[in-house]
Amino acid sequence: MLVFLDTNILGLLSNPKKEGESLACQIWFERLLARGVYFVSSSLCFYELKRSLILSVKQGGTSKGLQQVNNLRQFVDVLIVDEEVANMAAEIWSISRLQGTPTAANNSLDIDIIIAAHWQLLVNQFPGRYIVVSTTNIKHLGLFTEAEEWQNIN
Repeated sequence: MLVFLDTNILGLLSNPKKEGESLACQIWFERLLARGVYFVSSSLCFYELKRSLILSVKQGGTSKGLQQVNNLRQFVDVLIVDEEVANMAAEIWSISRLQGTPTAANNSLDIDIIIAAHWQLLVNQFPGRYIVVSTTNIKHLGLFTEAEEWQNIN
């Protein structure tokens, strides 16, 4: 199994306050790691998370969350947005508009579509392997990927 972590899941995993949902997500992540599940995310998901953490530090907040996010990189392979991903994302973006199912405003970068492009390329690269996006945003990501809330991925 290959699990793509959306930004919101990275946020749960990097939360320095390991309690409630954050703790449960950490236990889930470690359990799947122990089973040999391969985790990936997009460089843009890390960007989305890190920009707010860096701003918080610059405003006098703690750097623990930023340290946690950097530690996650030991266990989560980061996929870059290259020309192949950009081309696939442009295709998916245009399909979403033709189907009347846009996931963001037309002038938005639309990271959900870029995640969908990463997912589609992974599916093409690993035929027959179960590849799922772990997210809390099933509404948008479920349009173009196999997407589940983290609690439902076992």
